[in-house]
Amino acid sequence: MEFGLLGSLVVRRDGVMVPVQRGNQRALLAALLLDANRVVATDQIAETLWGAGPPPSAQVTMRNYVRRLRQAFGDAGRDRIVAQPNGYLIKVGAGELDLARFEGLLARARAAARDGSWEAAAQAATAALSLWRGTPLADVQSDTLASRQGPRLAELRLHALETRIDAELHLGRHADLTAELQHLASEHPLREQMHALLMLALYRCGRQGDALAAYRQARRQLVEDLGVEPGPGLRELNQRILRSDPALLPQPPHPDTGPSPGAAPAGTAAPAGAGGAFAVVPRQLPRAPAGFLGRAAELAALTAALDQAGPQAPGTVVISAIGGTAGVGKTALAVHWAHQVAHRFPGGQLYVNLRGFDPSGTPLTPGEAIRGFLDALDVPAARIPRDLPAQAGLYRSVTAGRQMLIMLDNARDEQQVRPLLPATPGSLVVVTSRGQLTGLVAADNARLLSLDLLTDTEARQMLTARLGAERAAAEPDAVTRIAQLCVHLPLALAVAAARAAAHPALPLSALAAELRDAATRLDVLDTGDPTASIRAVFSWSTQQLTPPAARMFPLLGTHPGPDITTPAAASLTATTQPQARRLLTELTRAHLITEHTPGRYTLHDLLRTYATEQTHHTNTQTRDAATARLLDHYLHTAHTAALLINPTRDPVTVAPPRAGVEPEHLASYQQALAWFEAEHQVLLAVITLADSTGSDVHTWQIPWTMSDFLQRRGRWLEWAATQRTALAAATRLGDTAAQALSGRLLAMACTELSDHDRARGHYASSLTLYQRLGDHLGQAKIHQNLAVLAERQDRYADGLRHAEQALRLHRDMGDPGSEAAALNSVGWYHGLLGDYQQARAFCREALAMSAQAGHRRGEGYAWDSLGYAEHHLGNLAEAAACYQRALSTFREIGDLPAEAMSLTHLGDMYQAADDPRQARDAWQQALDILDELHQPDAGKVRAKLAAAGARSARGGSASGQQ
Repeated sequence: MEFGLLGSLVVRRDGVMVPVQRGNQRALLAALLLDANRVVATDQIAETLWGAGPPPSAQVTMRNYVRRLRQAFGDAGRDRIVAQPNGYLIKVGAGELDLARFEGLLARARAAARDGSWEAAAQAATAALSLWRGTPLADVQSDTLASRQGPRLAELRLHALETRIDAELHLGRHADLTAELQHLASEHPLREQMHALLMLALYRCGRQGDALAAYRQARRQLVEDLGVEPGPGLRELNQRILRSDPALLPQPPHPDTGPSPGAAPAGTAAPAGAGGAFAVVPRQLPRAPAGFLGRAAELAALTAALDQAGPQAPGTVVISAIGGTAGVGKTALAVHWAHQVAHRFPGGQLYVNLRGFDPSGTPLTPGEAIRGFLDALDVPAARIPRDLPAQAGLYRSVTAGRQMLIMLDNARDEQQVRPLLPATPGSLVVVTSRGQLTGLVAADNARLLSLDLLTDTEARQMLTARLGAERAAAEPDAVTRIAQLCVHLPLALAVAAARAAAHPALPLSALAAELRDAATRLDVLDTGDPTASIRAVFSWSTQQLTPPAARMFPLLGTHPGPDITTPAAASLTATTQPQARRLLTELTRAHLITEHTPGRYTLHDLLRTYATEQTHHTNTQTRDAATARLLDHYLHTAHTAALLINPTRDPVTVAPPRAGVEPEHLASYQQALAWFEAEHQVLLAVITLADSTGSDVHTWQIPWTMSDFLQRRGRWLEWAATQRTALAAATRLGDTAAQALSGRLLAMACTELSDHDRARGHYASSLTLYQRLGDHLGQAKIHQNLAVLAERQDRYADGLRHAEQALRLHRDMGDPGSEAAALNSVGWYHGLLGDYQQARAFCREALAMSAQAGHRRGEGYAWDSLGYAEHHLGNLAEAAACYQRALSTFREIGDLPAEAMSLTHLGDMYQAADDPRQARDAWQQALDILDELHQPDAGKVRAKLAAAGARSARGGSASGQQ
């Protein structure tokens, strides 16, 4: 898991965002994370959530918040948040919490600064600062946390800024820092250290007068705001600048930041080692990339791995295998970092481009690479054997005992790399590849660094540096949009910036508009140079694939996203699941797709656009057949899941799947619910795909499969949107039954959205269609739905009339599950009309019939209705027991809106029982769910809580029904 505090509160599980609802639940999680792996006392948590006066129900409510957090975290939730005798503790592993990573990197930066290792200090501090995404706790509603933790975190960030800037000043980067320091000094006018850094930077830039003026400004601010003079440190610095103290000027680099004193100049001989006869010191690294920005965390990780290995790792060679997708900047990072650490390898540097993914399609052989290295090491041609094993042996002999940096760029696979590894310890081999090269990790002790896309901040920094600060500042929104459309891919950003530079009069908004069209985006990012064209660079990766993987990749472009599973890929390509898994693994190793969570694969937008382009080079019949199989896969799996969630739902006949389709095997309610949770965003995209490709049957049937899931999760807007699409498709088909069903489901969604007029219109249309078809079950369900609509408008007598009509129709058909639901509706409306004895009789009959039919949701509603009747008959203990049974059932089946309904009724009952503490606790739990689902009923429950709070403040007691 990943936890983020340095900005908005963020939780991810296996890379997927975990929703944590607003309010006190977020505050509780933040409080636990701020003291991760330590017990936080319940009194401290209560103060965080409610301030100095927590409610009497604080302990119960706190337990409910913890329960919901555990549920959100998944299977490991109970192990994550542990109850202790006097509080709670959240277990966070190494690297999981951004604040802990920040503090570790800051400590490393300070230690490096104490040692005078300024490059390491700057990298670690920069990496620490890159973890900040905004103001900590900004979306956490807790005055206690804001007042106690906000200033501490802000101070930590300022310390990191000052550490980084101090290190960079020692590295002679004063010219690059003055603008930033002027802004920081203005932003923090009472912070003397910031003024001191600004004065020093200005002085080193030859701006002595500006440095002295900066001191005067700082002094004026301190005197005016605090009535104090600057401290001795700042005053002394001012005097030294007045004296033009030469000691303030940049000093020569420390040995760990400049060339090693023992290193020989390029082209000269070094002391002979084991291969002393040929001890020339080569300097083959390419020129360091100009204006390299970002990647602070990756640079720090590479340096840390090198430091941990030590200068003489016994029996091994240190390998950093840097992998990533095409255009992500592997070579730039590797070369930039290699220049930073080159001084640690006095034996010299070797470099070779192995052309593993070259447009020529001809990778360099290990023999060719070794021969080039032997030439660089000044081995006479007469001494070089003809066969590869002997050449490799000579190469190992020449490099034995020497501390060398060897960069193997653009490697195709492990077999191309292994012959080039030295045999003795002490050297560093840096390998870049679009493949994962996991074999090097397993067999050669490689440190694997998989390079991802740039962060949003890094992408904007890169564009700003290339466009110029003034031009970027004039259109900041366009810069952000260009970065997004280039998916933060360094090569795409560089090409877009070059296009803008070539047309200085072109507004950046116009460039963003050109990139917005996915059909032409790759054309905009085409420079004509194969090495700098997105389309060409992607093609080099696909050329190295096996034929089956090369056939799968373009078909993935037909999938609408956001991600695809192995079973879906198997259906898409008409292969078995084991075959599909092997092909997906090959594509992942080639960095053409990403396995962002176990078993789920995705492509970034530019690769998806490229894959989609490639489908146009395939046979149209092949492409259409793949799309049809994909639609069948999701329809048949969703159909199975829908019936597992609600076996009594409207019957729909689904045509058999096409040959090659492998629907997923689901066997339980829990599996079905989990599948819908994982796939519901994919299903929404699949509905759009079906609609756009003219597959009207899939377009109306897939929304039908989703309706129960969307209803139970309170996703009313998605429910309404999908059913509108479904109704249009059913109308195009001329399928009267499908029109009636889709119209009824759309009306139900409109009811939940309080769009009563539209709901009534769709119900009327569907009822007419059901009557025309002679479908009594459909008519009965319409009457049940009309009863709910009447209730929402406080027309309880009309609701009872519709419920009784539904019951008569269900009894004529002899369907126990549907009859039980109708019985409960009749009982409920009797209760709303004040006839509680009748309500109890009908609801007891409904409960027995639902249990006999195995209709769990019907049981839950019957228990809730029975609780309502018992409550108003004065049997409050029985009512509480009924509501608890309803809650247990709704929680078991994952029906959140129904759970909130029963909690609200339970709170009403506790209020009637003169137990305001329990009432507020139940209402608060209901409100948490309704807020999470963005439900309009949240306002009613919030009003109940406010009224209860007002009564409590007046010292009164709760009584009566709200």
